[in-house]
Amino acid sequence: MVVMIVLGQRHTNEFVWTEFVTDQSGWHNKGVIYSIGLLTAAFTLSSFDGVIHMSEEVNDAPRAVPRSMVWGLCVNAVLAFGFAIALLYTMGDFQKALDSPTGYPIIEIFYAQTGSKAASSAMMLPILLSGCYSSFNVLASVSRLTWAFARDEGFPFSSFFAHVSPRYKIPLRSLFLVTTITVLIALINIGSSAAFNAVLSLDTLALYISYLVPILFMLIKRVRFPGEIRYGPFNLGRFGVPINTFAMLYGTYITVFLPWPETQPVTASGMNYGAPVFGVALLFAVIDWFVRGHKKWNGPTVMTAPK
Repeated sequence: MVVMIVLGQRHTNEFVWTEFVTDQSGWHNKGVIYSIGLLTAAFTLSSFDGVIHMSEEVNDAPRAVPRSMVWGLCVNAVLAFGFAIALLYTMGDFQKALDSPTGYPIIEIFYAQTGSKAASSAMMLPILLSGCYSSFNVLASVSRLTWAFARDEGFPFSSFFAHVSPRYKIPLRSLFLVTTITVLIALINIGSSAAFNAVLSLDTLALYISYLVPILFMLIKRVRFPGEIRYGPFNLGRFGVPINTFAMLYGTYITVFLPWPETQPVTASGMNYGAPVFGVALLFAVIDWFVRGHKKWNGPTVMTAPK
């Protein structure tokens, strides 16, 4: 941000705060244009539930996990907002950035600010590194989620993937499974970038749908049987119902536009395949439920810590 602010070409306050660009996507409805643009923020502020999957390895999880989720989200939101403001004020010609031969506008912006390929590469390095080391957090989180689901007999070949390595004290088989699937998905990009993006588009859509399910049931419980809720250390009190209601409305709104095509007219390469890919994944889950799952699944394992 310091380099951007010192070297970047200045835009006016009107450009940053009042100008609304509507001629890039092919869509003409401003509501649709705004909603598609909002998806970037929806993606970057998702996955905050990852720490939940580490709960069984966290001391005082009922307090530590919610605090980690809230503070992680707040800190990242503030930093991202600051970076976005600095970027808008110093980005230079945004059309030139969009037409960058690299395919990545941020690289063109850094190059326009510094006039140096080496400096642009150095400024890109922290962004690339953040993606690299966050992938290790994702592997740790999803491997625990896979292990927990396998332990509860909800996963195919559950007895095999529910194993915990006695030497390393981690679910090593689940970790290798998640890593292998990730590598195989990455290899799709060699054959078809459209197919690769189709799989990636499932990510945020599936996450938001998974967020909506517990919020819906919590909202129903708050309205119909508030006395039966066993609260943890934190309680929203009388704000619970309006907050859950807003979360449902926002999540539903985002879910509608997540599979929305980003450009118009829609082509095979520009199509957003999130919805059909989600449908295929859901179909496999339903088939597994009727073939195997309903015979073994008895709900999640709940263990109460000794007092």
